[in-house]
Amino acid sequence: MKFFTKAALGLCVAASLSYNASAIGWPADYQGVMLQGFYWDSFQDSKWTNLESQADELSQYFKLIWIPNSARAASNPGMGYDPVYWFTNHNTAFGTEAQLRSMIKTFKEKGTGIIEDVVINHRSGATNWTDFPAEKWNGQTWKIGPDGICCTDEVKDAPGQATPTGAPDTGEDFNGSRDLDHTNINVQNNCKAYCKFLLEDMGYAGFRYDMVKGYSGQYTKIYNQYSQPEFSVGEYWDGSYDAVAGWIDATGKTSAAFDFPCKYAINEAFHSNDMTKLVWKANGTTDQPAGMIHFGYSQYAVTFVDNHDTYRDGSKFNGNVVAANAFILMSPGTPCVFLPHYKANKQAIQALIKIRNSVGIHNNSAVKVLQSSRDCYMAEVTGKNGKAVVKIGSAMASPSGYTNSDIKASGDGYCVWTKTDVGGGGGQGGGGGTQTGNWIYYDNSVSNWSTVKVHYWGGESASTWPGADMIKADGNIWKYEVPAGTTGLVFNNGSGDQTGDMTCTAGHLYDKNGDKGVYSGGQGGGGGQTGDAPAQLYILGNLEGASWVTSQGVTMTKNGNNFVAENVRLVAPAESTDGSCYFTFVTVLGATWDDVNMGGDRYGAPTKDLALIVGEEGPMAKYTLNVNASAAESWKIPEGTYTITANFTNMTVKATTGQSSVDEIDSAPADATPVYYNLQGVKVENPLPGLYIVIRGNKVSKEYIR
Repeated sequence: MKFFTKAALGLCVAASLSYNASAIGWPADYQGVMLQGFYWDSFQDSKWTNLESQADELSQYFKLIWIPNSARAASNPGMGYDPVYWFTNHNTAFGTEAQLRSMIKTFKEKGTGIIEDVVINHRSGATNWTDFPAEKWNGQTWKIGPDGICCTDEVKDAPGQATPTGAPDTGEDFNGSRDLDHTNINVQNNCKAYCKFLLEDMGYAGFRYDMVKGYSGQYTKIYNQYSQPEFSVGEYWDGSYDAVAGWIDATGKTSAAFDFPCKYAINEAFHSNDMTKLVWKANGTTDQPAGMIHFGYSQYAVTFVDNHDTYRDGSKFNGNVVAANAFILMSPGTPCVFLPHYKANKQAIQALIKIRNSVGIHNNSAVKVLQSSRDCYMAEVTGKNGKAVVKIGSAMASPSGYTNSDIKASGDGYCVWTKTDVGGGGGQGGGGGTQTGNWIYYDNSVSNWSTVKVHYWGGESASTWPGADMIKADGNIWKYEVPAGTTGLVFNNGSGDQTGDMTCTAGHLYDKNGDKGVYSGGQGGGGGQTGDAPAQLYILGNLEGASWVTSQGVTMTKNGNNFVAENVRLVAPAESTDGSCYFTFVTVLGATWDDVNMGGDRYGAPTKDLALIVGEEGPMAKYTLNVNASAAESWKIPEGTYTITANFTNMTVKATTGQSSVDEIDSAPADATPVYYNLQGVKVENPLPGLYIVIRGNKVSKEYIR
């Protein structure tokens, strides 16, 4: 729910999209992974043309992509959660209707279905509160009047507005737009036609229903039985297993639901550093992964770590993003990866998806929990092609019957073993199969692009210009796995600057001037190709009580491939005009710049004064001793006290400010006084009427407070 003011790439397409028309809700034993292709105000990242340009890459890993409501809404630009039009106007800040249809068609041809965000709990008027437009589709005019608005809606008290005459709301009120009366036959007919239009006219593969707490689940059943989507998932925002299961049952199991109980278990486990929170008892006896996936509802559970709403409120995940994604990707249910998490951790998440697809893990896969302790969750999951074991936590533990040669992915706080051969993205549900490609590398030190893309042709498939996003590997080296048989390459920045045509040779390093020969840094795949973690690391920068040229830097503590410093106080220098602080990492401290720059490697930002967003991972570059250490660039961040982590598996840096507001009260008793947060995660002592995240003991819900 959202608050508003009033005002084998492409080779298996036919098989992958041959959906069973008689199956609705969510397919049994489904192996595909979903991507949430947007976040709040992601108008650039989620432009239809931008997403379509990445179809070659994304379709390798994701068989479903969820996008925002695509119809014109009252807020423009906006995210579509105050909809005005349903049938006739799909021109928004994300692009034109023609661009939208092109994107849907392109992904469908590559075996990936697009999921529409369907907002039918409420609706906004075109010029006032209640004038929903009359729209023609399929030879009929579709229109909802005041009799289709719940009589309990706040418009009843608004002067100069039409009086709603519908029945009382069958769910929770939402006063940002007009609550629709789903008991009304005309409303039902409009909703059924709208759903049919999205599937048959626009070409969507299925639905994500927004705020399904706002109306009874029986109406979702009516709409799904009429329109027959194979994929339907509802946003039933509640941490209670019983409540979410009750809604799924009310739909007649014609819809899945997002696994909020699993999401909150993940939050608690990583915040408290207690991996036992990832385990629930099935039937009170058998250890199983926490959430709707633990017993009985895994087919109808769409698991996730964050979404556009939780990412900006008190429920935001604050922990090891890749390890949390490893948990959902190596568990039953259908995992939904969040776009910012994917962008920041592409290589690691892609490796995990390849394992899931190769092993054949599906939404009903059996799980055997092998170990459950504060520092270790270890479980063996059975797929259609074999088994995989995942370990989450800091424990140095290995499963019986597996060796180090069976490790197919590893990183900070996670490891995955399987004896199954791991191939490409693909997987059941669309394209790709298990074909493998060839890694090629690009030295960006000459071109110094902020984004590096590769356009390739020949072999099994060709990319769509400007090509696929390359992955940052080490320092200024970027890499990408092109399909087997690729013959030609062009590297570019996606904005007009590019190299000439180059011959593709597997394992070679290129720069703007041509082929530099075999890359000695190693091949990609698996856990990833990164810089070597230093033996010792310090923070150098605007530290409280220290200067840039000093031996007083903060020593960081080594933990695997991570170095961590807690409660570091950064202060803005006198010359700062905006209150920003600056820092880098060094392996040698000293009294002079020569001691620092020529005494060891440095690790810093890939571009000058790169702004680091608190709580989010940022990119890191290596500046090598006697080569470019003296040219190290700094990150900038607002003045404050932070826990700073350098991750040498993913070459990322992260600064956090402590525990999240929701997690602080997870241990409160069930009858605790309600605590309110706005949708930005800020605690509100005396809430005015509006939409809030409400915490009552361990229960989290989204509610409108009158």
